[in-house]
Amino acid sequence: MVNKQTSLLIVDDNIDNLRSLAAILRLEGYKVRKAISGQVALETVRSHPPDLILLDIKMPQMDGYTVCSILKEDTTTCSIPIIFLSALNETADKLKAFAVGGVDYITKPFQAPEVVARVENQLRLQRLSQQLVVQNAQLLEEIQIRQQTEAALHQAVEQAEAANRAKSVFLANMSHELRSPLTGILGYAQLLQKDTDCTPLQHKGLSVIYQCGSHLLMLINDILDLSKIEAQKLKLFPDYIDFYLFLNNLVELFKFKAQEKKLQFVYFKLTSLPPEIYIDEKRLRQVLINLLSNAIKFTCQGSVTLKVSVRSCSYESNEYKLISSKLTGKAKKLFAKIRFEIEDTGIGIIPEKWENIFLPFEQVMERSHSPEGTGLGLTISQKILALMGSEIFLESCPNLGSKFWFDLDVYTPLSWADFNEIDDSQSQTLSQELGDESDQIINTLSPETEVVVPPLAELLLLYEAAQMGDVQNVQQQILRLQQLNSDYLAFVTQVLELANDFDYQDILKLIDKYYGDNVSLLRL
Repeated sequence: MVNKQTSLLIVDDNIDNLRSLAAILRLEGYKVRKAISGQVALETVRSHPPDLILLDIKMPQMDGYTVCSILKEDTTTCSIPIIFLSALNETADKLKAFAVGGVDYITKPFQAPEVVARVENQLRLQRLSQQLVVQNAQLLEEIQIRQQTEAALHQAVEQAEAANRAKSVFLANMSHELRSPLTGILGYAQLLQKDTDCTPLQHKGLSVIYQCGSHLLMLINDILDLSKIEAQKLKLFPDYIDFYLFLNNLVELFKFKAQEKKLQFVYFKLTSLPPEIYIDEKRLRQVLINLLSNAIKFTCQGSVTLKVSVRSCSYESNEYKLISSKLTGKAKKLFAKIRFEIEDTGIGIIPEKWENIFLPFEQVMERSHSPEGTGLGLTISQKILALMGSEIFLESCPNLGSKFWFDLDVYTPLSWADFNEIDDSQSQTLSQELGDESDQIINTLSPETEVVVPPLAELLLLYEAAQMGDVQNVQQQILRLQQLNSDYLAFVTQVLELANDFDYQDILKLIDKYYGDNVSLLRL
């Protein structure tokens, strides 16, 4: 709806035309002013600019074309719409009117409805044009504000990144400077501990010095690693490693840690594993040590379990295309997706805090359950695995335990046929390397623990699968029994060892051993 309280200026040297037009437009509610010549019109417009001008063409001294041209050249009046009034009806006259800046043309004698309609239309267009100008101005202002904000944000980000890099460099340098003298302190503490002249009190003091120094060294090393990662200076150095020997050394290390807390430490090789893989051994060991150390640290009783399995194999891996050019000296063959799982029967973590445990220096456990630590282990592990194209996943239940796992795509110099034909001697390599203590390491680290056998009814499906030689079903039943009750761990481990070697008759004999004559209830 056009606002009728707008002002109009009518310019015509004919008094009758002026009166007639003014009467028509006043009836419509417009404020109307009149000018009888071009010169008077210019003075009136400059003193009180109207919202619209109706301008006659044929006037003495100064015609309408000249008046319009003068108004359009002035920046203060150029936006006022001008409708020409004329008895001239030639096309050339109309074209000239539009050329000098007119927006419409009304031919005399005019009709009142036509005049009103054309005036209202131009005023409406003028109002829309003004709104568009205002909106464009607002939009330009918003764009400028946004550009300024983005520039300030970009500058703040650059400053924050520069500060973060400076912090990382500072921490890295300080960590390096602190580590050197601290290593000397630990070395001398060890030497003094061997001195037979030391009193028991002195030995205790040296032990405290060594323990505190070791904890500080661990913190410094973690900070150094985290600083390298944040500064994007941590690089991976993959190479071929003996995978069986790698796992052997890891199991040897944690059998003693678990034994100190009187925990069971169990290693499950759920599938055949490649003897050789292409990986950064140092960083993979660091991740597994962090996860296994946490599992033992937060487990007061029960067990800690390490499971390793091959989930899938392919001849191409998205994560490792970049290293294909570096795989020299070996045929480029197979990529294996290897899963590492660490389970414990510890205090567990509530779901609301699952994400927090991967934050730096975060300890989500209660003080009473939170042993000494840097709070950086999981953060560093997650970032290392991100460099390897993987991530850590978590399942946990308070007071029941936690499970952490991750998958790695690793190159192995095996063909598909070779991988499926890993023979018994290869799959037993780890057990042989462990020597006489292998049963204690793989089954249980507590020789006094009695083997708890599941009830006869729970063994039915396992017995049937072993009789039929169903490899997949045997594995499923073993996992089912393991999840059924942690007390069955020793028995399940024995069955798993036999299943890995495909000794299904020995599985049947093992069940016969515990149930004797009653085993007939299980037979098909």
